[in-house]
This record gives sequence, structure tokens and C-alpha cells, in this order.
Amino acid sequence: MRYIFVILFVLAFESVRADDKLAAPDFSKYSQTAAFKHCIGSHTNAVWHLQRTNLLMITESPEGGRCAIQYFVTESGQESAHPNVYDMPNQASHGKQITETNLRTLRSAILKLPAESMSPPVERLVIVSFRAGTNWITRSYDYDALPEPMRQIYDIVGERSESTKDK
Repeated sequence: MRYIFVILFVLAFESVRADDKLAAPDFSKYSQTAAFKHCIGSHTNAVWHLQRTNLLMITESPEGGRCAIQYFVTESGQESAHPNVYDMPNQASHGKQITETNLRTLRSAILKLPAESMSPPVERLVIVSFRAGTNWITRSYDYDALPEPMRQIYDIVGERSESTKDK
């Protein structure tokens, strides 16, 4: 009987690990420029986000180059968005306080994000990182095929016009 429990535990543990592997985006196919590495590093630095009480970070590069548009939302609902040109000061930033109702909707949409990451061309790449308990999780999606929960997230954070003008 004890052996059956051990086997079931090992199988359960292995299935969780397989799901984790599925959720991890593969950014190796993209040109590893300093700007791209900087953006990826911003997403994968869990300690930085968790210490700052960030709930969500989104990065997209609609032009595919050195410029990215980044969105942040803290646990308390403070949202900010700005263009981020690698190694240059941020410009045209804006911020707002998300209502309690929208913050609850945002949290719900985050939980519904698909675990499968996509690897579209860089100009359509949307990188999403979020807090799940004490974990910081990163996923990637194709802007032209966004899952419905990601659309809901953009509706709440106020997607910038720079990211939609040519799409």
C-alpha cells in the first residue's frame, strides 16, 4: 500500500513538472539583441517584481525593433504604461488607478490565460508575466491571435494606440 502511495505521488509530481515545462516560453528563436535581452530580463526577474508588488507586466514590440511598449499593474491596482526604448529614458508614460471591480476582473482574466506559449514574429510577440501566489510566471502570445483573457486584460489596462495602429 505504501508503494502505491509513493508511485502516485511521483506520477503527480511528474505531471506538474510537465505542465510547468509547457508554460515556459522559448525566446531562443528571436534575435538576441541587447534590447531584446533587456526586455526578457525585465520579465523574468521575479525577485524585482515580487518585491515591488507587481501583479502583471506586459511587453510588446509592434515595430519589432529597439522600442517596446510596457504595461505594469501593481497588486493595489496602480497601472502604468510607457514606451521603452532600450537604454533611453522612458517618454510619454501614463498611469491610472484601476477600480476594485476592474482589478477583480483583471485577476480573473490572468487566471484564465492559456498555459501554452506561442512564438510569433517579434513584431506580433506579446510577453505577459504575472504573479500567481509567490510565483512569477511568464508566457508569450501572438498579438494577431490573442486569447480572450488577454483581450480582457488589454481592455482594463488601456492598450496604447501605438500597439494597435497598424494591426
